[in-house]
Amino acid sequence: MIYLMNRGPSTLYSNLLRRNTNAELQTQLVTAEKELSDGVKSDIYRSLGASAAEALNLNAALERDEAQIAANSLLGSRLDTMSQALGTMREAVQSTLELALANAASDGGTADGLQTSARAALDTVIAQANLNYGGLPMFAGIADGTTALQVWDRARSDTGLSPQGVIEDVIAQGLGSAAEAADRIAELDAIFGNSAADPDENFDNLFFTGSTGSARMSASIGDGETLSYGVQANDAAFREVLQGLAMLAATDPTEIADAEAYADWVGTAAERLNAGLTGLLDSQTQLDTASGRIETANMRMEDRAKLYNSRIFDLVGVDSYEAATRITALETQLQASYAATASLSQLSFLNFMF
Repeated sequence: MIYLMNRGPSTLYSNLLRRNTNAELQTQLVTAEKELSDGVKSDIYRSLGASAAEALNLNAALERDEAQIAANSLLGSRLDTMSQALGTMREAVQSTLELALANAASDGGTADGLQTSARAALDTVIAQANLNYGGLPMFAGIADGTTALQVWDRARSDTGLSPQGVIEDVIAQGLGSAAEAADRIAELDAIFGNSAADPDENFDNLFFTGSTGSARMSASIGDGETLSYGVQANDAAFREVLQGLAMLAATDPTEIADAEAYADWVGTAAERLNAGLTGLLDSQTQLDTASGRIETANMRMEDRAKLYNSRIFDLVGVDSYEAATRITALETQLQASYAATASLSQLSFLNFMF
């Protein structure tokens, strides 16, 4: 009896082995092609090993900085808009101040335009102070209302008083002499200085509609740095500007018959406007400086992001040359396997029979 011994793998097993090998080569080829396309390793954390923690920390730091940069950009736009609004206010007030200075001691021939100019400037200041950014007024402090200043001729819903009505009532007591003018100026100083006899007539309760607390607007701009930008419409600069404009808008200076009373009234209004303009310029400079700090902070974080991204690429990136070489080797290996499989599949016992 002759026993035939199988000294090698069966044909079925051989075919299965080649098929599995080809499938594994195809998987490796797809992975290599994806890595070449994406530029990063397919299984990042498996390939990194102990360095995975560093990559995670760097990615987390990048996400924090990106979020901070976005928040800073919004804040920077807000500050720039506030600065532009202050610039518009200053231009409007400056024209009235120049007219007041030209007619301060006496009517220089253009005093009849003071009231109109002052009213126009007053409306401009109030409108600019009430501009919103992101749905909130820019000069109302931490208040979440819709305005920062009460409209000149509109009564407040809480007191029923309007700025125009209160100021005109004060002036109606008389400007017939220097003494009366001094009394009226003192009353207005009390109103705009928040020391009026009637609390409802104080500036913060009559003109201002924002937050009157001590807290000011501030924000973190990254790396533990906090930025304060609390310019509010109840700051001294606003109160001085609004007092000067109100004095001229609520009465026609040419109707003040007494020369000394006229000079005191128009001269004091001009002094308030000048002081207020100086204050508005200081506030605008502070906002511009704050905006510059934001730009510096963002540049710092953007530069840091470049370093982080470079290090992350060192950890997870794929060298394009090595990836291309690997793909070529896999394609060659796969083609050879396919060729061998095709060659073997064509073999037949009949080819070896005589």
